[in-house]
Amino acid sequence: MKKWIIRSVIGVGSCLFLFAISAAAQGGELVRAEYGDGARRADVTQQVRAFIHDGVLRMDVTDGVLHVDPAYGHLKELFIAVRHWDGQIEEFRFPEHAHINLVLDPEGGYRFEGRELHIMRAFYGNNGHFNDVTEIIRASKRPDGTVFIGLVNNNTMHGDPDPSVHKVLRVLYWFEGQRRQVVVQENGELRLP
Repeated sequence: MKKWIIRSVIGVGSCLFLFAISAAAQGGELVRAEYGDGARRADVTQQVRAFIHDGVLRMDVTDGVLHVDPAYGHLKELFIAVRHWDGQIEEFRFPEHAHINLVLDPEGGYRFEGRELHIMRAFYGNNGHFNDVTEIIRASKRPDGTVFIGLVNNNTMHGDPDPSVHKVLRVLYWFEGQRRQVVVQENGELRLP
């Protein structure tokens, strides 16, 4: 009886964890979205785009939300492809019933009219786990309009989004009327512009 209770608790806990998964990856442009099981997938890019508001994708992965069931009776996944600022495309997989909270680039992109350095977005992490460090980078701006962080690490970025991986700092910024981006490896230095 005791073993049955322990197995039940573990099973329920696993299911709750699976269904409560939330995206931790941040930044980039939604390229495509597909929903299904194996080869039975449907293009749901437009349905997913409808849930992006102010650059944030928030939605639950269900047949009802996506208005399609390409693999009736099977557990499905939502596949989302995101193009990052450096041009690389990363695909994320979310199981049916997961909750997604994904920060993306605003649909119209970023615009800044000034010529001085302006930090648009900054994220620290890797492999789909990032912390939004935009305000940390903005606060590092000096009176002369430059940004310098001598050591990019978990301390200076105020947290470790994934202890198991080597991290990078991605900064999207405007300078002299142009959108630019830089990727700094963990333990490297950030110097802008």
